Amino acid sequence: MRTDHLSYARMFKAALVGALLGLVFDLAVTFLTGPTRGFSVSQIPSSLAFLIVGFAGGWLFELFKAQSEVTDASVRTLADVQDNVARLTRRMTYQDRALTMLLDVPRHNEVLTELIKASMNDNFRNIPDVGVAAYLRVLGLAVSHSERYEGIQRNPFRWYRDTDAGHYLDCLRDKPMSIKTRLVLVDDDDVEALEKDLASPEVMEYYWRHTGNVATYWMSVSDFRNAFPGRDVPRDSALYDRQLLIAYDESRQLLKFDVLEDGNDMGRLFDDLQYINSRHAPALRQVQPPVTVTDGRAALRPPS
Repeated sequence: MRTDHLSYARMFKAALVGALLGLVFDLAVTFLTGPTRGFSVSQIPSSLAFLIVGFAGGWLFELFKAQSEVTDASVRTLADVQDNVARLTRRMTYQDRALTMLLDVPRHNEVLTELIKASMNDNFRNIPDVGVAAYLRVLGLAVSHSERYEGIQRNPFRWYRDTDAGHYLDCLRDKPMSIKTRLVLVDDDDVEALEKDLASPEVMEYYWRHTGNVATYWMSVSDFRNAFPGRDVPRDSALYDRQLLIAYDESRQLLKFDVLEDGNDMGRLFDDLQYINSRHAPALRQVQPPVTVTDGRAALRPPS
């Protein structure tokens, strides 16, 4: 018990007040029971008893009061300790996950370090208020350390030209990789716009000139749901080396990232796309590059 709560001076003062109240009570009882009777020696033991009881009562009252104050302070201290432990646990969990990410894919440490730092003040693996330019810069940084790229694009081809994404596509074009695959997955309302893009020499020339040897396919969301019933429709995302996933919600300007385990859902999705492509399923349509673009390293090649 802290000394500022358990003060013997406070307890003694309270005991004196209790003794005084006891004596007053004794005198009041005496007066009420015998108003004409004066004070006599026979009343001394009774008065002393009330003094002692009052003194003890005041002492005990102050003691219980001090204990109550200490208990309240202890409860508040315990609550603070619990909050601190919770914060420390969250921080240790965050650090453990971040370290695990860095150890799992040392190839991508540079981009992961930047992403982890950016997400420190928010929910881990979520970075808000990320514009398209910043998103493309992160993708370019990831490309520079990757040997395999598989991406989902949720906008028609004109998006690359309208957002001036040529510098990012150039980075992907110039980086030697074993596999480069892109699925353009558009909402049903955007199918007409995508078909106009495919018929536009200007739009497609911009795309192929910058993206280079990337096997490109497209399908509508309805076709996707029919081909993959029960599977969630993915957002804009890029999967590097089947490990590092960077996803983007342009409408909310929210960037997410994660390090995935072997056999992850995104990897299986591209395996499934390869399978339905080998069966020439009409839901998946390949976008043919011009004759000036060769695709010797592209994935999802039609069977010979």
